[in-house]
Amino acid sequence: MALSVYARGGTSSEARRLVSPERVQGASAHERWATLTRWIEVARRGAMFAVGGLAAFPRRGVAEQVVLALAARGGRQLGDDLTASAFAGAAIAA
Repeated sequence: MALSVYARGGTSSEARRLVSPERVQGASAHERWATLTRWIEVARRGAMFAVGGLAAFPRRGVAEQVVLALAARGGRQLGDDLTASAFAGAAIAA
């Protein structure tokens, strides 16, 4: 879900507010969410959800490609919610 928020143009701190249950944040959390950056870098190396070929993409592009690949795995139908389909695809990939 966090990758989907970021892929659609949201900030990493917006993604964190939507998906993280942790309400106590460090000083830098208002500007960025380091965990999201780590997830994107792991995905870029092809070590997350077996989505490869992402080395040349910028961070937001990596997030978008992972969300699209996961949505396809989740059986996304035209008009379905992309985030929900990606979440289902992540469960299949895990």
